[in-house]
Amino acid sequence: MNRLDNFTKAPLYTRKFVLLLTSGLLLTTGIGVFYLFPLYVLDLGGSKSDIGILMGIMSLSAVALRPWTSGLVDHLGRKGSMVVGSLLMTTVSIAHLFFKGDIGQLYPVLVVLRLLFGTGVALGIIASLTLAADLAPVSRLNEGLGIFGVMPLMGIAIGPVVGERIIHQWGFSAMFLAAAMFFTVGFFFLLPLKDNFTRSHGATTRGSFMKALRVGLVWRMALICLCFGVAFAAHGGFVAPFAKAGALAVSAYFVSYSTAAVISRLFGGKLADRFGEKRLIPVALLIAGTGFVCLMQVTSTAGLAATGFVAGLGHGLLFPSLIAVTIRPIAVGNRGKVTGILTGGVDSGLFIGSFTMGQLGELFGFPAIFGMAAATIFVGFGVFLWTRRLIG
Repeated sequence: MNRLDNFTKAPLYTRKFVLLLTSGLLLTTGIGVFYLFPLYVLDLGGSKSDIGILMGIMSLSAVALRPWTSGLVDHLGRKGSMVVGSLLMTTVSIAHLFFKGDIGQLYPVLVVLRLLFGTGVALGIIASLTLAADLAPVSRLNEGLGIFGVMPLMGIAIGPVVGERIIHQWGFSAMFLAAAMFFTVGFFFLLPLKDNFTRSHGATTRGSFMKALRVGLVWRMALICLCFGVAFAAHGGFVAPFAKAGALAVSAYFVSYSTAAVISRLFGGKLADRFGEKRLIPVALLIAGTGFVCLMQVTSTAGLAATGFVAGLGHGLLFPSLIAVTIRPIAVGNRGKVTGILTGGVDSGLFIGSFTMGQLGELFGFPAIFGMAAATIFVGFGVFLWTRRLIG
């Protein structure tokens, strides 16, 4: 049987996979609504520095708890971890409705809520991505991860559009209610999903996590993810304030970014199968970096959308190949930990990038933020050239 026969006969769109896709779309749409959280901080009287700190705190919680959250996915199960994550994000969204005041009065509360929200996001992302890898046939792993990645990308495109309109019509309280609604509906789509994963009873969570982290290919790929995460901090924390400062349509960037990423996800798996992940990953990094270079020059909504398309194209091509090439040789019982390490690399970068860019933006403005984002992605390109020999 040749490879084409494997692709033809191995089913991908099973009932479980469709339920996971739907839940992933809803949960990440809620997360996409929170992409406008920086506007909420500005509305409370906050600054670029405040945005950087609060966005960084969310990533800090995800990084600090990474050994526990990734281990939980291999012990509690994929579905159980997603349920906990979705309920936590719902609770945090609703909690924002009960606190009023300016940024000085609410700062301690916002810090706690961002810590909890980061934990929920980490659980949801690690568990859903690991479950997608479990459900995809071995012969269609790259394709399965690419298709799964389409739903979250659509979610983070829809979320800011919905959130922006709701804010203009009804304010930020309605925005938090909308996010809670998406998380809740996503939770209900999880309930009928059967998780057949066999829980591991071997090494301790932290010990096995550190053992996986010591694998050469894993930690180097995590370093690339860290570089991308630093750049992604600009995407999640500073594009919306940048667009608002220039009187540009905030949603234009996110819609264009996600559209490009969806297109590349739909065809990226086939490109990886034809040309190989070794060739596709460096191209994706160069494209993503170029998008941020172009963002430094934007003065119009059309330009904002165009740069979003370029950056999204690189993002969409990068992650299915990067994750597939890393977890392919990993035993199923340890995939949650490895997925946690890779996504932990992104969260570590988000933490570093959010704090650093917030301070950089106060001193030198938005072009310096986007310049730093591009530079770190090009560093990731260099790390990949160093790592290529470890890929089979």
